[in-house]
Amino acid sequence: MSSSLPNTILALRSALERGDIGLQESIAHQHERFAALGQRLHTVTDYFSQEPTPEQFGFQPLAGAALAHKDIFELYGRVPGLGRNHGHAKPGIQTAQAIATLQQAGALNLGALTMAEDACAATGQTAHLPTPLNPLGKHLAVGGSSSGSAVAVAAGMVYASLGTDTAGSVRMPAMTCGVMGLKTTHGLISAQGVAPLSPSLDSVGILARNVQDLGCVLGVLAKDIQSKVVAHPLRTAFWLEGTNLEDPIRAVVEPVFIEYGQTALDLTEHEQRATTLQQLVMAYETGQTHQLRITQGLACHQVTALGTIGLATPRPWYKHALSARLQYTQDFIDDAFALADVLLLPLQVAPVPQTDEVYTGTSTFEPTKLLALHRYCGWLNYLGLPALSIPIGRDSQGLPISIQLVARPFHEHHLLVVAQQLQQDLIGKDGIKPVCQI
Repeated sequence: MSSSLPNTILALRSALERGDIGLQESIAHQHERFAALGQRLHTVTDYFSQEPTPEQFGFQPLAGAALAHKDIFELYGRVPGLGRNHGHAKPGIQTAQAIATLQQAGALNLGALTMAEDACAATGQTAHLPTPLNPLGKHLAVGGSSSGSAVAVAAGMVYASLGTDTAGSVRMPAMTCGVMGLKTTHGLISAQGVAPLSPSLDSVGILARNVQDLGCVLGVLAKDIQSKVVAHPLRTAFWLEGTNLEDPIRAVVEPVFIEYGQTALDLTEHEQRATTLQQLVMAYETGQTHQLRITQGLACHQVTALGTIGLATPRPWYKHALSARLQYTQDFIDDAFALADVLLLPLQVAPVPQTDEVYTGTSTFEPTKLLALHRYCGWLNYLGLPALSIPIGRDSQGLPISIQLVARPFHEHHLLVVAQQLQQDLIGKDGIKPVCQI
């Protein structure tokens, strides 16, 4: 978090248990940092003042840890803002199951974090609220739609944050801010109380600065994953042939793939087929989810553009895409995981872009750079596979370069094992340090 608090949840728990720092002191420090940086980075839509509960005082796995989450989750008596506004009170609303589970495990919830409107954009650019600033530099774009989550984690405002990922919305912001982002297997973490965009593709994900914290949060939300043991050395494979990584990215990614990947694969046909079907499903379901707002002219331009295509899509096409999903996923598993447990795949195509290159409305906007942000993301949502974005080096400007690790459904524990090795070798034992250059 900062120089006066440990960088991982486990280390914080140990410090609290030893009495090196008091719980009240720790909580006050986390609130203070969250408020100060939230205002500077434009990343908080609502601040919550919490008194410690018995869970925070006890030996729960997340006791005393400061978290905050994308403003897409319902909270007790509060409707989320969804990137449109700051949220508002409403009696009868219950806390989303995932957030409630984290709080029962001792976690603090310091606030709601900015997001692209209705979770439907590849950047954090917003129309109704201030756009969050990248702590690596205000000239740098922040990926979307879980933009505030990535900013808050990277700057050390919180240890971890929940976001959602429909076509890369956890992995893209993690990539641009140089942190880790885990898109979980579709359906692993409850989506109860989470506003949908495309329900067949939406997944709750976790952003953090290190593998240890990803594991702590995931272990609370998915206890079956926590109990799984890796009983043998994991086999790895990588995909580079046919990918379109720009030279500065390839120069960093290729040596890592070759060193840590045991087998080379060509997944081009799988990726192309799944991408086409993912786009069809996402457009159709976005249209259905937001039909009323679209027809009334209330939806943002991203939802309107995508949803209008979806509303014009014949339902049999959509039904075919869904019915083919299980077989296409099995075909991919049979092919890609025949000789591997974890895949090393491209994520970042080009260097982290500047805001004026990918934020619409600027004279220097470049659509190809915007498209590059999610080039290798959405197809994995269609297949429902878990994927973990992790920085593995830096470019000549000192900016992070990330890849994604992919495993079979419900094998997130395999991702964490390989990510832990990469973190140890390429980042450092305690992961990424908080940074705020703004």
